[in-house]
Amino acid sequence: MRFSLCVMAVAAFCLSGPASADQKYDLYYNSAGNKEKTLGFQVLQLAIEKSGKPYVLKPSPTGYSSNAGMVDAIANGAEIDIAWVNAAKAVSGKLLSVPFPIDRGLGGYRLFLIDGARQNEFSKVKTLSDLKNFIALQGTGWADVDVLRKSGLTVRTGPQKNLYRMTLGQRGDYFARGVNEALNEQAKQVTDVPGLAVEKTLVLQYPSASIFYVSKSKPELRDDLLRGLEIAWKDGSFEEVFLSNPDIKLAFDKGALKTRTIIKIPNPNLPDDILAMDAKYWFDPQQ
Repeated sequence: MRFSLCVMAVAAFCLSGPASADQKYDLYYNSAGNKEKTLGFQVLQLAIEKSGKPYVLKPSPTGYSSNAGMVDAIANGAEIDIAWVNAAKAVSGKLLSVPFPIDRGLGGYRLFLIDGARQNEFSKVKTLSDLKNFIALQGTGWADVDVLRKSGLTVRTGPQKNLYRMTLGQRGDYFARGVNEALNEQAKQVTDVPGLAVEKTLVLQYPSASIFYVSKSKPELRDDLLRGLEIAWKDGSFEEVFLSNPDIKLAFDKGALKTRTIIKIPNPNLPDDILAMDAKYWFDPQQ
């Protein structure tokens, strides 16, 4: 009887066999918004390619309108596997981080979307103390909200789609966006929000990085992505994707970071593993 059971077990193993070389692994990302045109999605595609693993990117069955909802969904095992958001201790407490700055920290250089008719008011701002007289706008659940508030700045939040109009509706004074976001978003939104402009004289700067996060139950996925990103950095393909992104190109062409008054604030919410990333990965406006 024991011999028969052993034979059956071996037969079952042979029938199941190892995973097929053609087997694919679905990797779900947030289906809300136009993610496929973002730098995060482009870098994710590259990381998967360089990892050598057969992941297939698919939009999640449920779309998440806020980062907080998306993070909780990943942490709770919903059918979504990966997010690319600004690194924060609160997020790192729930998910596994992939310590590589997708945006090279460029998102930590914040330009302001404002009512263009108020440029003279912002031109008088020279210090953090001056900026505290204005109300910042940020998206609900964004890590930047806490960063700004901990430096004494007043922040109002709402869905991102509403914030552009709020800059002209006296419900806020400026919408702080990464230099790689502000210029492109202004061009896209100005038709629907006449008067929306990129402020001309200031940049608010703090350490920040957009990174990939995955479930704590998927350390292999984290390792695969990090390996793919490191390979892409070394062979130059990351730089190629980064510099060819329209938002990044626009930031370097028209961001004028070297001529703006820089107001620096700390980021107490940046996780230790992100602070410890190799300095070569971080954008330096002086280079």
